[in-house]
Amino acid sequence: MKNYYGIDWDAIWNEVNGANINSGAFGECATIWESKEEARWFLKNSLTNPKRAQFILKNLPLSPELRVLDIGSGPGTIAVPVAGYVKHVTAVEPSPGMADVMEEYAAEKGIKNLDIVRKKWEDIDLSTDLNGPYDLVFASYSLGMQNLSESIRMMCDISSKWVYIFWISGIPSWERGFVKLWPELHGKVFCYTPQADIIYNVLYSMGIYPNIRVKEIESNNHFPDLDSAVSQLILAYNVENGEQEDILRNFLSENLVEDEDGYALSEINTGTAFWWETGK
Repeated sequence: MKNYYGIDWDAIWNEVNGANINSGAFGECATIWESKEEARWFLKNSLTNPKRAQFILKNLPLSPELRVLDIGSGPGTIAVPVAGYVKHVTAVEPSPGMADVMEEYAAEKGIKNLDIVRKKWEDIDLSTDLNGPYDLVFASYSLGMQNLSESIRMMCDISSKWVYIFWISGIPSWERGFVKLWPELHGKVFCYTPQADIIYNVLYSMGIYPNIRVKEIESNNHFPDLDSAVSQLILAYNVENGEQEDILRNFLSENLVEDEDGYALSEINTGTAFWWETGK
């Protein structure tokens, strides 16, 4: 889809996103957290560092009568608390580990108005897989798919009022380490995640002129010892052998901050919210 400058922003998204996927840090979003163990760690880390979730929840227009669709829900970090404020939540989440942990989290919190659809968003049939329309449709840090404009169009088609997208502006803190280590670990350059500017231009090319809000979000991750840090980050850095593990260990020993609780990793990222009304 080209705009009047002749720029196809959907193609640019596909190029940058495809290069990022091929870098091999996490692969496609749906395959990042296959196991329940990894998904539980992700949820625990999100709850320990609540500022990103707080940013999302503060921006969503929640009220008791709403039916909500959450795309790429992960372990329910947002879907479960949202369910406590609205009539019903449908969560689309393809990763088995994430979906299973979301069920556990919802049961732990006594949430009974949450359904899970275990599919990739791009594989969803709006007429048979979902019970739309939904008053509020949102995707929080989950746009790992190609052909972004089609995914956004689906979001608009199934929403009767609002669509929200949350993403990153600037280089994500976790990818700065990838950039430094990738040539040594994998013999190639790491390609960054596509940024919020591309999302804005895809929206603009579709005739959607969204509201935008940005906020710096701090997080602090703690590990009891260096071995725990290495073990937890092996997946992210796609470490497959002992030599690569030694490279990662040396990097972490130089970049983590030792404190009374073990080792700390403090990060600041810029969260970005896009939202608009569908006009239906």
